Amino acid sequence: MVMRISSIQTFNNGVGGIQRNYANVTQTQEQISSGKRILTPADDPVASVRLLQLEQQQATFGQYKANLTAAKNSLTQEETTLSSTINVLQRIRELTVQAGGGALSSQDRKAIAKELGERENELLSQMNSTNARGEYLFSGFLGKTQPFVRNPDNTYSYNGDEGQRSLQVASSTTVAINDNGRRLFEDVTNANRIINASGVNNPALPTPPLPATTIAPVPAANQRVFISPGLVDDSDSFNTAFRSGEPYSLALVSGTSFRLYDSAGVDVTAQTSNGGTIDPLSNSGNVINFRGMRFQLDVVLQPGDNDLNLDSLLADTATPGSPGINTHSFTLQSAPTSFAVTRGSANASVATVGSGVISNQAVFDAQFPTSGVLLRFTSASNYDVYVQPVGVASTPVASGVAAGPYPDTISVYGADFSISAAAATGDEFTVQPQFQEQRGILNTIARLRQALESSPSSPVGNLAIRDEVNIALKNLDNGIGQVLEVQTEIGARMNLVDSTENDNEDVTLVNKAVQSELRDLDYAEALSRLSFQTIVLEAAQQSYVKIAGLNLFDQLR
Repeated sequence: MVMRISSIQTFNNGVGGIQRNYANVTQTQEQISSGKRILTPADDPVASVRLLQLEQQQATFGQYKANLTAAKNSLTQEETTLSSTINVLQRIRELTVQAGGGALSSQDRKAIAKELGERENELLSQMNSTNARGEYLFSGFLGKTQPFVRNPDNTYSYNGDEGQRSLQVASSTTVAINDNGRRLFEDVTNANRIINASGVNNPALPTPPLPATTIAPVPAANQRVFISPGLVDDSDSFNTAFRSGEPYSLALVSGTSFRLYDSAGVDVTAQTSNGGTIDPLSNSGNVINFRGMRFQLDVVLQPGDNDLNLDSLLADTATPGSPGINTHSFTLQSAPTSFAVTRGSANASVATVGSGVISNQAVFDAQFPTSGVLLRFTSASNYDVYVQPVGVASTPVASGVAAGPYPDTISVYGADFSISAAAATGDEFTVQPQFQEQRGILNTIARLRQALESSPSSPVGNLAIRDEVNIALKNLDNGIGQVLEVQTEIGARMNLVDSTENDNEDVTLVNKAVQSELRDLDYAEALSRLSFQTIVLEAAQQSYVKIAGLNLFDQLR
């Protein structure tokens, strides 16, 4: 078989071979100069895909690193702020203990109240702290909304929400970077959940008259027995046992004993810690524990009283209205939920909304927002109800009509409020429930300060201050404990940030090592290959010259 090769084919094959070998040499030279094995995806398609995935992963870890830095900065600032807050609260607690001294005059207490006021302002400033971006630390998701404001009645309201911002710091790990003010400073367990009223009962009766509203008030000149506001020591026992029998009636039956009756008139005295026996001459009062609650009973003698024969102070049962310590009776029951109502500063009308009452407890418990509501009037009589806090995108959750005659009633989720006059379009009223189970730290301090400012120098005034101090100490301890608990959580989050940062750095190093293995050039192999390719190129060039010089006529000579 004879194979014929044309001259043009010979030339093309020679040129093609030289070009391929030259391209190989050039590619190897580029690899050596760049230090990379893969210059285009065609060099290694499988490795190129893997490199793309690794680069995307590296970019993600770069974002995680930025998030970790932001989380660490935010948590560090919050922890520093809370440490300062704890220091202020500790000083306020010291002042509270100092205010409880029985030897202090009213002027001494007013001096303590002045420092309390300064510390109160300092605490308010810290609770409204901002970060480097100008966002409030403790307002939840509403970073641009000031969380704590002082109301005209010297109480405080929380205007943030219950959100908690977080950042993703790993593929399956997020870390919270703030805590809302409601959880930190507002939802503090309140030990003062009891209201009591004193009155005169008929000592001829075996039990005090019920209900408590039938008990006539004790004239100030005749009152010798005082009972403190109850402090809740055991919330579970209080909620299950105490509430089931309220209201209770407590009556002194002698100079050294009392009886306690539940709402059904059943004598429950045996369930008290002292079984109904008291020491009326005790300077520190008689502590009585009952169904998760602790209160104190004090007897304050008046000039002329015989402290050696207190039974001489008993009333004459045959003489109606005769004063005596056994005519003193008290009612004890848990305090109802109250409401703080704030009138909008831009309201055009003179209408005011009064503090409300719960008309349907079941509906209120199930539906009334714990953060409060905003009433916004769309006309003189029509209003919409919004859940607090209200933003630009908020939508009404209910609506109603208060068309008069005035005063008219506004009903919102089981609570009734009185409006004094017709409103104007655009008028707003904020309504925030004051649950007795919680009391904000600022409200606790403000209440104590006001008590110290108005305390009289008298035995009765001293008892009132003692009771307010006990309430404040218990609530401050609860508040400090709550802040410390959050501080502990912040420490745990910072530990998580540190460990996640280390893990991410380890994974990043592995990522870079794999990328280097796939992309970086083996110089020894490349130089050996370049030498071989150069020899091949030179051989191709030389063979092309010889073949190109061949001529058929040379063979015919």
